[in-house]
Amino acid sequence: MLRTARALLPLAVFFLVLGCSTAPAPKNASTPATELAPSPNLFVGRILAIDHERNFAFVALTPSAPPIALQPDIVLFARDAELRVTANLRTSRQLRGRTLGVQIISGQPAVGEEVVFPTLP
Repeated sequence: MLRTARALLPLAVFFLVLGCSTAPAPKNASTPATELAPSPNLFVGRILAIDHERNFAFVALTPSAPPIALQPDIVLFARDAELRVTANLRTSRQLRGRTLGVQIISGQPAVGEEVVFPTLP
C-alpha cells in the first residue's frame, strides 16, 4: 500500500498543478454596445422574377408580410445577403395571391434578394 501511495503522489501533484494553472472561464460580459439590435425593417418577401426591359419585378410574399406594405405606391427596399440595399421598389396594384408586382425605381435587384418595408423614416 505504501508503494502505491508513493507511485500515485507525483500523479496527484501533476493534476493539482495542472488544475491550478488553467485560466478561469471567461465571464459573459456583454455590453449593450456589442449586442445586436433587431432590424426596424419588416420582411415582406423575396424577389421572384425581374423584367429588366419594363423595370418591373415580382415578389413572393411571406405569410407575415405587413398589410401596409402591400398597398399601391409604397416604397420598399431590396437587399442582398450582406443586408446592403440594392434597389428601391414601388408597389403596384398587381397583387395575385402571394405574389406582388413592384416597379423598380432605382438600383439593380437580383432574384432571391429579400424585400423589406422600412418602418423608420
